[in-house]
Order: sequence, then structure tokens, then C-alpha cells
Amino acid sequence: MFNMDLEPLGIIDEAVSVIWQPSYWDKGDYGDVKILAPITDNNTALLVKGNIIVRHGESAEYTDEKGEWRRAAQITYRFISKDINGAEQIEVQGCFLKKWLSKRLITDQLMLTDTNQNIINTIVRQNFGEDAPQERQGERFTMLAQDDLGGSSVEYSAEFGASAEDEIYNRALVGKLGFDILVNERARLYGFWLYKGKDLTATNTQGNTPCIFSRDFDNVNEQEYTESIESMKNTAYVAGAADSDGTQPRIEVWKDGEEAKGWDRDELFIEATDISRTTKDQSGQDVAIPLEQYLQLMATKADGELENYGECVSFVSTISTSKNLQYKKDFTVGDIVTSIEKRWGIKIDARITKINQTSQNGQETLEVTFGESLPTLIEKIKQKVR
Repeated sequence: MFNMDLEPLGIIDEAVSVIWQPSYWDKGDYGDVKILAPITDNNTALLVKGNIIVRHGESAEYTDEKGEWRRAAQITYRFISKDINGAEQIEVQGCFLKKWLSKRLITDQLMLTDTNQNIINTIVRQNFGEDAPQERQGERFTMLAQDDLGGSSVEYSAEFGASAEDEIYNRALVGKLGFDILVNERARLYGFWLYKGKDLTATNTQGNTPCIFSRDFDNVNEQEYTESIESMKNTAYVAGAADSDGTQPRIEVWKDGEEAKGWDRDELFIEATDISRTTKDQSGQDVAIPLEQYLQLMATKADGELENYGECVSFVSTISTSKNLQYKKDFTVGDIVTSIEKRWGIKIDARITKINQTSQNGQETLEVTFGESLPTLIEKIKQKVR
């Protein structure tokens, strides 16, 4: 346990249960981490809102010359109870530090042509890092070194007041990138981590050792498979802001660039009037954005929106941690693996988008989500009101 300055505070006494749920491109959530522990003087002193939790006992997420970098969570909720028998417990919940990206709004119009990787890095540097005003910089914050994560350049724009968290999430979703904020306990630093999972499928051509989950290999205990086209949209009609003559540009965008026809075509309207028709030059004067470039900005926005309306395929498996595949040694969050259930006629290559790691009474279970989970009711409502 650490304070916000990453000064060590101590180790909590044995917990009744710990739930640790890292995700790939999802935003941080206040229920990412949950701990239930008995009331002791030590636990009461350590399990305090604002403190930083770091979990050990397994490999670090990232290592460089400064040492090991690990996922961490901040305690944001605490509940203390005493039952009829006099037993006292303390429950805390927290979010992984990627949730801190919601602390900033974009305060200057941002327009650039670049890869999703570089767009994300620009947003982080300008709002949390060295390019931000001093009062907006994150304390003890740095950018971790990255490989070239590939991807083509796109036209991108973000207006004043946009959520930095939303913009980073949307670019990560389109680019299939994972992100988080890690901690280095030795250097007492927070580091923004942008990465891409490995291809560990049975047919991968990168020479990686395949990672296959199947009851035939005795490494799966329980599993659930869900597929849905209930929220699917593959064609977007996009309307931008009117120009000085009152003409409103409109374009049609197809998911993955492939035009759908007939009953396979599911249409969505996207209003892109928040994309300004002007930008500022070096002297601070407003200049009109060329129409062709503006249409590309509209298309980039539509690509991000359509990613939220794809076919949903989710294969959730409870993994045996004592068998042939070990978490963080053979696979981790973000890797693409092969999952097979012969009796159900299912074989999919899918990304590990979330892991639910639960420790309870000395027993550990690992629930792995392959593919993308179905949208929750709240997410569906948000989609409808966009």
C-alpha cells in the first residue's frame, strides 16, 4: 500500500477476498478492484480512500532501466460493517489508474494527421505530461517507451471541452490498443503505458507459442458463449457543421470500408457538427479547413462511433490456473488467443479484453473474457442518445 507520493505504507493483513479486474482498451471503472478484509488496526490504517494498491506475486506488466512497472488501483470507496455476531469487516473498492485520464478535458482545439498511437500520445502529453501547463501536469508522471504499434494515419480533430478519457478510449478502440497508468515503486513514478497484445493464436505467423484454451486440454473449468447482432450498425450517414454559405457536408461511411447491401445493411446517423470548420494558424487567426480534409475528419469520427456498434461475440471462460497455461507467463490481457469448444462447434481467435482475478479463502480463480462483452443497459442507453 502506498500514498499518492508512492511512499510505502505497509502490507494489509490477510484479506477475505480480493477481486482484481484489469482490462485492455476499456476505460477505468470504480469497481475494477474490490477488497474485503477483517477489521484490524493495520487494515483500518491502510485501507483508506486515496491510497494506492499494488499487487505482487506475479510478473510486472512492463520493465525498463528504471525497474518494474505494475498495474495499480486507487481506493475510492470504503464501507465498514459489524454484523449481529460482532464480526467486523472493511470493504474497499477502487479503480485502476487509467481512470485518472477522466480528470482532464481538452482545453485547446486539437487537429492532426497521424496514427492512433501518436494521437493518443499527443493527447496525454498535452493534458497530463510535459506539454501541459504546470497545474495540469500529473505529479511524478512520465511516458513509458513504446514500440511502433503500426496503423495508418487518419485525420483527427477534438474540440474544446472534449473528455480526454473518451478521446483516448475511442482512438484505442479503433487502433486495437491497450492502455493504463502503471506505477514504479522504486522510482516512485507513474507511467502512461500504451501497448498492443501479442498474436498467440494457433495459426499465428509471428513465431509465438500458441495459446489454446479448450476443455480438451483440461485448462478450462467453466465457460459461457454469447453472440449478438442486436446493436449492430455497419453504415453511417454523417452530417458535419455548415460552412459560411450554410451548406452542410454529408458523407456515408462503412464499417471496415466494406459497403453492406440489402438486409445486411444497418444504418446509423452520426452528427459531427462538433467538428469545427476552421482552425487557427500560427498567428492565431481562424482559417477554413479544406473541404476534403474536413470530410476525412468526419470519416474518422464515424469510424470510432461504428466500433461501438459491431457484432458482439463474447467467450467467457473460468481458467484452471494449475494447468498448462499460466497467466502473465503464457498469456496476458490484450493477447489474441484461440478458444475451442468442439461440442458447441465453436473455434474462435479472439483478444483477451478482460481478466477477473479473484482470491478468496486461499483459492484463486481466473475468469477470462475473449472478444468483446455485450453492452450493458447503461451503454445501450448512451448509444441511443448520441
